[in-house]
Amino acid sequence: MTDPFEALREPITPVDPDPDFAGRLRLRLTREVLAHSGGTMSQQTVATPTEREPARPPTLTPYIAVSDARRAMDWYAEVFGAQRRGEPYVNADGTIGHAEVGIGDAVLMLAEPSDLWPDVPVRAPNSPTTFSHTLHLEVDDVDATTERARSSGASVEREPVNQPYGRGSVIVDPFGHRWILLHPPTRATQLRQDDTAE
Repeated sequence: MTDPFEALREPITPVDPDPDFAGRLRLRLTREVLAHSGGTMSQQTVATPTEREPARPPTLTPYIAVSDARRAMDWYAEVFGAQRRGEPYVNADGTIGHAEVGIGDAVLMLAEPSDLWPDVPVRAPNSPTTFSHTLHLEVDDVDATTERARSSGASVEREPVNQPYGRGSVIVDPFGHRWILLHPPTRATQLRQDDTAE
């Protein structure tokens, strides 16, 4: 019986790579690099579109009930610069069962209550005077965002004001949700505040 490992002892003879395989491998690597890091490769290739999995939301994501999800998504886009994430799921009765918008690096999930799910005890706020939560949103310009919100139907609970933790305001959107809008202080602002406190 011959030793099956005898073939491993023979000298290695290099072979030229298959040009088709090399081309497919280069294209695959190019797609992966461009899809994940936005980088470029030194040699030009024809990239084909690749499907990417949707980005996962952060560990904690607010999921709110609103009376009119379509209008709410438009409002959040207009006032906060939100971007729709995918298509909303529409229930058989026409209500929005699930929708998502991205605001900065966060995700806001929303849905409308439906009589199809009577066992779900979640309802949209209806002119609340007390709140069980406040959504905290960091914005570039508190004054401009507050004014956009006001002119788009929000009530302003607290006008923009400078605080040790930044410039902030509090609004209640037209769907009954309370928001703290905040622009944190820059390092230079904090140093100036520390100097004046001494």
